[in-house]
Amino acid sequence: MMAATYEESINAQLAAGDLQGACRALIEAVRQAPGDQRVRMFLCQILCIEGAWERARTHLRALAQLSPEAQMLSVAYGQAIEAEPLRAAAMAGEERAPLLVQSDSWAEVFVDALAAVGPDAGLLRQHALDGSPDTPGEVDGHRFDYLFDADSRFGPMFEAVVAGRWGLIPFAAVAEITSEGPVDLRDLVWLPVEIRLQGGAGIAALLPVRYPGTETQEEGALRLARRTEWRETGDAVHGLGQHLWTTSDGTDIGILGFRRIRFDPRS
Repeated sequence: MMAATYEESINAQLAAGDLQGACRALIEAVRQAPGDQRVRMFLCQILCIEGAWERARTHLRALAQLSPEAQMLSVAYGQAIEAEPLRAAAMAGEERAPLLVQSDSWAEVFVDALAAVGPDAGLLRQHALDGSPDTPGEVDGHRFDYLFDADSRFGPMFEAVVAGRWGLIPFAAVAEITSEGPVDLRDLVWLPVEIRLQGGAGIAALLPVRYPGTETQEEGALRLARRTEWRETGDAVHGLGQHLWTTSDGTDIGILGFRRIRFDPRS
């Protein structure tokens, strides 16, 4: 097991946003104790925060061999890692982002806007928004008329990984999202939630916590989802750091901060 002082040192590095220092210390700890599951899991999670997907997957496989209890975790998060290339390609306009649930035609148009470039992207996005319904409901008791992601690439939708597949889900398709909040480092990359759809079906999902490309940023606070930064790109606004959802009255909700979002039944 990793000595308490060692763990305290790494936690201090994380508190200071020194991901590289924490990663170096954990790599050395794994070398000294390759069979220590706790140390290896710690390193795997840091590698995910860093966006070192292949290295993280290698350690997940090693964990699965060390412990039968870690096999399910290895499968779930291995699938999330494997979904990252499609996510990156979709955000670059190289692949079409899939819709993970049955959706109305406006949602298909909104997805088309992700792959479009120049003025066409803005026109398609606006056309989709004009056709999208309001999504009244409440988040942790706070009422709203509609909810949207503050990043214009997502707006009336949110990212999710369901059964190992990354894609988008419209808020309008959802009845409820519940979260226990972050309890481990990996939850700063993918937040486990339960989603109940308007039709009543329930699905377990992992929500990407950080906006695409955050893992490449130098600032540790962004990669650790401690804050959000905005960048204007033409007529669009793109985020880095933690996803922010905004209510109709302008209240910002960090994706790590909510516990229950309930949407009114659609008529």
